Amino acid sequence: MSKRLKSKKFRVFVGPGNTAGNAHYIARSLRRVGVFARSYVYRAHEFGYPVDHEITQFRSVGRKGIIKIVNNRFVLRPLNAMIRFVFFISVLFRYDIFYFISPYTFFHSHRDLAILKFFGKRIAFFFPGCAEKDPHDEFNAMRYSDCWYCNDEKKQTFCLCFEPDKKKKRIQKFEKYADYVFSRPNTSGYLKNPQMAYPMWLMTDPPESSLNLEKFDHPSSYKIMHFPSHSELKGTKYVESALAILGKHYNIDYLSKRMKNREVLENLEKAHLLIDQFTHTFGLLAIEGMSRGCVVICRMEKWARESYPDIPLVSCNPEDLESTIKELLDNPEKMKEIAKKSVEWYQEHATLERVGEKMVKIFRGGK
Repeated sequence: MSKRLKSKKFRVFVGPGNTAGNAHYIARSLRRVGVFARSYVYRAHEFGYPVDHEITQFRSVGRKGIIKIVNNRFVLRPLNAMIRFVFFISVLFRYDIFYFISPYTFFHSHRDLAILKFFGKRIAFFFPGCAEKDPHDEFNAMRYSDCWYCNDEKKQTFCLCFEPDKKKKRIQKFEKYADYVFSRPNTSGYLKNPQMAYPMWLMTDPPESSLNLEKFDHPSSYKIMHFPSHSELKGTKYVESALAILGKHYNIDYLSKRMKNREVLENLEKAHLLIDQFTHTFGLLAIEGMSRGCVVICRMEKWARESYPDIPLVSCNPEDLESTIKELLDNPEKMKEIAKKSVEWYQEHATLERVGEKMVKIFRGGK
């Protein structure tokens, strides 16, 4: 991977995927530190993460049978291919770095990568999760990994989990053309040179209202939240089982539902406790919770804890959730201290400005 940019100023394309709002946040973090960066998507995110530009494409008709097959294959597919090609040409000479949120690039075939390199463009990849994981490597074959939990055949099909050779070939194609790969150990299993990957940073905006850690002082009830974007992978059954028992002894105001990201952020500002997930490491939701002064329960595997030694997440196995919550509710002063440390960690490591500075340093050849 070649890494150094010669020009002092550069422009960055981010997209066209937007998993967990990463295209949106990456583009904005770069803008915060003076880089011209814009995010693009082919389809709006189901949880309403914003983006700078949405490239409108034709959607499948609601009919069934042969009409739908013919329409999708012989009408919509060629039309959308043309839209993507025109879009690709329109941005090809506008940007210097093309920062893709894996597994998406401009074309399904990923032939755009060779064209970008032909014109001397830099390419970055952000590996957000399941679509990059080797389900059988030392990390993902372990107990409590996402792959260990997952029985979602639709998700597994999309992520090529049933076609490991094809998945490996795709990831190594990304690696071949990439100047920068941002990944974690559990998403680096198919890389030929995983030691060359950079850390995968997550970030979020600060709360709109001022932080109120006094909410932990003698609350009339404890606001506990759990947002199951995928109930199986988030361990929702463990959460509901634990709270059904604890609700008999504590005054708990429990909120758990799928909602738009803006609603999630608004609710987190009022929460005492966020129960995230029980896999190997944290995602964006944990960062959002910490930034808003929540105590966040999120299981951290040993390798993840070594990667983030000072992150103040409360780690527990799903079978220990009830006792973990009980200990916290019995010690509101401890909760307040964890929440304070969480805000401090966010401000030091996960603001848009902090992450933007780290990315620019890497793009300019630093480490």
